[in-house]
Amino acid sequence: MLVHGRWGVWSLRSHLSVLLMLSMLLTLVLAGSAVLLWRIPRIDSASRQALQHEVGEMAARMEVLLGNRQARLQALAALLEGGTTLPPDALLDQGVGAGDVLSVAYRLSREGRVVAAGLPPALRPRRADLLGSDLSSSSLYRALAHRAGVAWSGRYLSVLSGQLTAGLALRTQSGELLVAEVPFRMLLDTVETAAGAGASAIWIVDQAGEVIADTGGGRDVGKVNIRNSPLMQAVVQGQAGGRSFAFPDGRMRVAFAHSPSLGWYFVGHAPTGLADPQIRGLVLAVGAAFLAGLGIGLLMTPFWAGYLGRPLRDIVARAAGALRGESTHTVWPQGSVAEINRLSHHLVRMATAMRERELEFLAIFNASPVPMAVTDADRGYRLLHVNDAWCQALQFRREDAIGRSGVELRLFTAAERDALARQSQGSRTVSEGTVRRANGERMQTQFFGQRFEVAGERWLIWALIDIGPIRRVAQQLRALNQQLEERVQRRTTALARANAELSQTVEQLRSARSELVRAEKMAALGSLVAGVAHELNTPLGNGVMAVSAMGDATRSFQAALQSGLRRDDLRQLVDSIAQGTDIAGRNLRRAAELVHSFRQAAADQAGAQRRSFELAEVVHEMVVSLQPTFARQPWRVEVDVPATGLRMDSYPGALGQALGNLIQNAVLHGFDGRSHGTVRITAGALSDQRIWLHVVDNGRGIAAEHLNRIFDPFMTTRMGRGGTGLGLHISYNAIVNLLGGTLTVDSVLGQGACFAMRLPVQAPRPAGSEVVDLP
Repeated sequence: MLVHGRWGVWSLRSHLSVLLMLSMLLTLVLAGSAVLLWRIPRIDSASRQALQHEVGEMAARMEVLLGNRQARLQALAALLEGGTTLPPDALLDQGVGAGDVLSVAYRLSREGRVVAAGLPPALRPRRADLLGSDLSSSSLYRALAHRAGVAWSGRYLSVLSGQLTAGLALRTQSGELLVAEVPFRMLLDTVETAAGAGASAIWIVDQAGEVIADTGGGRDVGKVNIRNSPLMQAVVQGQAGGRSFAFPDGRMRVAFAHSPSLGWYFVGHAPTGLADPQIRGLVLAVGAAFLAGLGIGLLMTPFWAGYLGRPLRDIVARAAGALRGESTHTVWPQGSVAEINRLSHHLVRMATAMRERELEFLAIFNASPVPMAVTDADRGYRLLHVNDAWCQALQFRREDAIGRSGVELRLFTAAERDALARQSQGSRTVSEGTVRRANGERMQTQFFGQRFEVAGERWLIWALIDIGPIRRVAQQLRALNQQLEERVQRRTTALARANAELSQTVEQLRSARSELVRAEKMAALGSLVAGVAHELNTPLGNGVMAVSAMGDATRSFQAALQSGLRRDDLRQLVDSIAQGTDIAGRNLRRAAELVHSFRQAAADQAGAQRRSFELAEVVHEMVVSLQPTFARQPWRVEVDVPATGLRMDSYPGALGQALGNLIQNAVLHGFDGRSHGTVRITAGALSDQRIWLHVVDNGRGIAAEHLNRIFDPFMTTRMGRGGTGLGLHISYNAIVNLLGGTLTVDSVLGQGACFAMRLPVQAPRPAGSEVVDLP
């Protein structure tokens, strides 16, 4: 094995040995695993079925063996109920006999007191102590307190000895209870008899979870209680069969059976897994086979791997000789492996191709137009190879240069050589310097060097380029660059001057646009004032006319007072005053409504005042304030905005101004040249705390080429005819920048236009703005 790196570089023999060993081990592991996986479940299933069958047989035999005790007690009960001539004590003594079947029997009254007792001869002197005893608290009495039948108890406390024994109780038709005690040793003997030789470990468990007998000679009797364990719960529910549970001796497979006549559970448990003798024997057999196979493999694999790897070792030795320059035309080693023979054949061809490739590289090296040389960095940079371009540039013959250093050829001095060596400490180097040709002429050159290793030797290949002509051209370029920089400086100065003039012009245009926007707002407000003033003239004139009429009626009434008052004069005065008051009131309320709408709209548009408002109020006030401007025109404005439910915390002035511009835009542009038109305003709430507001007209529509520029400043189709192109631009800026919403337009030429606004319920607060919050 050739050690190299963390895991080492291994010989072919080692690789083959490991490969053969791993293949054999994998085969053994897979075969053994298959045997175990196939056989263990079948062993487990057979063991589980055998255990279940044994437990069932055990339960059946116990019922039969204990049935004669129960039959004897039932016979005694029948004799007692049948009116025999013998006294009850004598009859019970005959039933007990010598105590080999029943150790004691006694009769209880309904109240649980002993009224008769049957004892074996040795215990009959103690009959008087037993009679009259109160056994109402015994488990057998409680078990049959409210039902007839038979009950067994494996943990019954004897009334004579005070020790645990097996008990049997029978309730007669008269309601009296007949109880018999079975010797505990006899119960264990019965269990051993029922189990037979070689039986599995089986517990007999009463309903309280107490182990009352087992096949181990009573080893677990009185020591194990599974009442609160998962095992007892599974047994009671009938789900323990085939499952494994934790036992004191480890995890066991469980089978169970229930005896209804005895009321006991028979729980059999057997080892599972490796504790099962059959499974453990199978695993040991498979392990022994594995170890035997492993031993055989360890003996055979080294010999087989050495036999396969011997030809390859010979091929490696022949390849090393070819690398040293030995002849490659001899016959290379062959073996019994086809792949190794093909490798030998290809190596012969590769060695020949490498020799040819070497000759090609030498031809390319000599044909290069760049002077190049290969030097030995470990031996004073002696020349190993030079190409034809190097010989022509430095005017040396190849045979004179090979094997000598640059200092020996007087290409440079030792100091220049050391400086060049310091610059080429890395793998690559680029430097400049001068070299001497063979005739002593100096040549300014640029060196390019590259270090590399060949067979453990450090070589340096370097090329040189005559940069004298390049330096002269560079000097000329520097002069041209200087002239160019001066020219660029002059043009930069002129450009800066032009930029300053352009900035001034842009500032003037920005100021002009601000003035136009302000003028547009004032013009809109002036138009609003003129319309409202014209609209106020009518209700105020009607009010003045009504007041004048009431004054004329009053003067006529005063004249009638002087000439004599009549009922008709008083009624005429009252009618005139009532009619005038009604006319004046209605017109004055109309005037007040107009004044309120105009005042609210003017106040909102006069500044950026923030307040909480219902959207319907702002829309109504704006429509009322704009109504006078086209009161005598065939245009109609329809409003479908809910009166409540669209409350906003925003800027009503900006919203009203934007809405007014959109309405005026529809009247001015959409209805131009038309005899009728309708502007419809609708609104509603969105699910994301936003409100939509649509201004739709059925006018001329907007051409497709104007839609993308409709909100640009000074964009108008009525230039020179009263249009400034700022109305929609002002509306867009107000909605987007101040209200925090969006404004889009959708139009088809000839079918009208729809301006859609999406507004937040609570407008954002612009940073640094002077905004007044109103209640």
